[in-house]
Amino acid sequence: MSFFKKLAILILSLQIVMLPYLNTYAAVSDVVTPPPSNYKPLPGPNYPIDKGEYFTDDFGNVLMVINVLGRVAKPGQIIVRDDVDFAELLSLVGDVREDANLKKIIVARYKSDGNASEIFKINLKKFINEGDRSDFIALKPDDTIIFPAKSGLTLASIAQMSSIIFSSLSYYTFLRAL
Repeated sequence: MSFFKKLAILILSLQIVMLPYLNTYAAVSDVVTPPPSNYKPLPGPNYPIDKGEYFTDDFGNVLMVINVLGRVAKPGQIIVRDDVDFAELLSLVGDVREDANLKKIIVARYKSDGNASEIFKINLKKFINEGDRSDFIALKPDDTIIFPAKSGLTLASIAQMSSIIFSSLSYYTFLRAL
């Protein structure tokens, strides 16, 4: 048996043995760290609320629900105070991932008529580098904030693609050896 056939069988065997222990579909940047033990999100109301409405907590604080998607540690729906800004929002959703494009944060706001929406682009890079809050807008209930990924190649995407290519080549070599 040639060296390459033995190598292909060895790699294939290792992949089969290690498969239950590896998540081959998750990129390195997709690993989400759990929230810290002292993290206590604001509680929601004990009554139903309509989409896009403000509500109050037991202490009279005006709250709202917003959606955060994309390259942050804790994406999802979160309850925030009505005067939240992007600096506070960053602390609530955890850290922004390395591959997040901070120059093109998108805020999607759906109008009450349900037919049209407003899109705002926020440059958080200016805020982080210079403290400039001029791009900030007042958030409203049911706004969706999207932290997009940087375009182009990242280390995680390169690792994922090379893993897929290497696996495909090893399967091809193994099948060809039979």
